[in-house]
Amino acid sequence: MYEDTLNTRKERNIFNRFLIYMIFIIFAILTLYPLIWLFYSSFKPQLEIIRDSFALPQDPTFSNYTQAIIKGKLNIYAVNSIIYTFVSTGLVIIFSMMASFAFAKIKNRATPFLYNSFLIGLLITIQAILIPLFISMTRIGLRDTRIGIIFIYVAINLPLAVYLGTEFVKAIPDSLIESAQIDGASYFRIFFKIILPMCKPVMVTILIFTALACWNEFMLALVFTSSDSVRSLPVGIFSFSGPLA
Repeated sequence: MYEDTLNTRKERNIFNRFLIYMIFIIFAILTLYPLIWLFYSSFKPQLEIIRDSFALPQDPTFSNYTQAIIKGKLNIYAVNSIIYTFVSTGLVIIFSMMASFAFAKIKNRATPFLYNSFLIGLLITIQAILIPLFISMTRIGLRDTRIGIIFIYVAINLPLAVYLGTEFVKAIPDSLIESAQIDGASYFRIFFKIILPMCKPVMVTILIFTALACWNEFMLALVFTSSDSVRSLPVGIFSFSGPLA
């Protein structure tokens, strides 16, 4: 009787595992197949795509890529996105860690007000400030420029980065900073020798969040860029379709 119960439980476990694996396999197929289809369809001429869009390419060609790079200026868009991502992410990390150290460890009357001002940025949506921002950027001559896009990306990503950095720096014992001050270390040296080495985990987190946000950002790049030399990759790819093609 006991052995029969164990066998029944084993059979149920096997069936449950099989069912779970099948669900995951089906989900993986549904998720990956569109990406696979996009990849092999990129090597098909237009006639093959129209005739049988799901078939494998019979006569693979790289003409789609050459046209996208030469005529579509895809290489320029990619370089712009790389510049925006690297520069904006680097500036966000530097500025956010400096602000986080000041908010967490340097106490004065203005600290709570300034910190809360950064946190308000988390509550404001881009859509709410898009028109005033567009007018301001146009007046100061930064619309349709790389510097203007980088400036916007840094500004919209700083609030979250400052919040993450400040909460992490608060967990660092004050005794470390006090000991360094007793030894004669300045705030500048404390920041670079103590704070930054201990903040590598949160810096990596900020890097990932900011880099993904800058690389995938579409709306601001669409609104604030009009020339091909400044467009980012998402906007450039969007221009390949529809009336902008």
